Amino acid sequence: METALAFAMIMLTASLFVSAVVQVIVNVGRYRSCVLVHMLRSLMHGFRAFHRDPDVVDPATGRPAHDALARNEACEMRFVHEVLSDPVLHARSAKLAYSSEPERLALLVEYIDAEDLISIATGASVTADGDGRELLLPGRWVSCGQGGSSATKRYATLELFSAYVRRWFPTLEGTASQTFKQRVRRLTLLVAMMLVILFNFDGFQVLARLHQNGAARAQAAAQADTLMATAGRLGERPAGAPDELRDTSPRELGLEMQQTATLLDEANLGIGWQESWIVKRFCAYRGDVLAPPPTALQLLRDTLFWLAGLAFSCGMLSLGAPFWVTTCSRLIQMRNEVQHRKRQDVASGARAASSPLPPPARERAAARPS
Repeated sequence: METALAFAMIMLTASLFVSAVVQVIVNVGRYRSCVLVHMLRSLMHGFRAFHRDPDVVDPATGRPAHDALARNEACEMRFVHEVLSDPVLHARSAKLAYSSEPERLALLVEYIDAEDLISIATGASVTADGDGRELLLPGRWVSCGQGGSSATKRYATLELFSAYVRRWFPTLEGTASQTFKQRVRRLTLLVAMMLVILFNFDGFQVLARLHQNGAARAQAAAQADTLMATAGRLGERPAGAPDELRDTSPRELGLEMQQTATLLDEANLGIGWQESWIVKRFCAYRGDVLAPPPTALQLLRDTLFWLAGLAFSCGMLSLGAPFWVTTCSRLIQMRNEVQHRKRQDVASGARAASSPLPPPARERAAARPS
């Protein structure tokens, strides 16, 4: 139990370091913003295809027109940039800094809901008749300009657009969320592989040292509260818990990365190249140290075992920090329950030992008639 808990704590520590690195990359690369841009463009393209816009769908066959995506990119991106650069979505400092760069402003927005989108479209719509009862979307949002129809698109009314958004926005939002999660999972696996190689994180060696070294187990288990607090700050919650949008600054992420790296270094479990056992084996094979040199077959066996340990660590870290948060919580609960039962057994034994009569004598005394 103690070895399993200590191993889970070490894996949680490494997973939190990976999570912090991934969050830095996601923030710098504007992953959420890029997914949102793609979602809104898909929304406009789908709206035009649904109403059989001749620039998008071939009127004769009803199928997507040749090179429709490429030809319609300009107008659909104008729609995306004008929506996401709307002043209501930005702080005053961002509006002042990038007021003339709608593309830059668009990348600062990470979320928009259906009603906000409809409100922005309402503000940009123009009247289609004299009495103003019918509103049309701006023509630059739905007309290609080059090579496409420049006539007024009578289907592109605000009413039809609003109905389409309310009907399909949840589906597109769910698809975008799934796309973002897949990208983050691939990025997490890549960062985990880099971490394992950079720090020589041999999972088999970590398990062996934890099993042999009681002090290392105790030191790893003693960091439980600190690691759980760090996981909460990074937004890592048990598997199955609702996702929340993280808002962590790069400086805070840097501090968390430094703290988790320090915990891994202090664990003294053979993590790193300086104390690596495989390096010592190669040095012994070359005769650089005073140790019995292994044979070529033994060195090959050790190398394969070391590579298997690295692959094992990559697999464990790819499970993600939420998995290890859940695992650590369950192991801590099991350990506390076991300790509680042990204390109860010890207390029962102490009470039995303090009685003046042995158990059989007490039973006979209780059964004797008065």
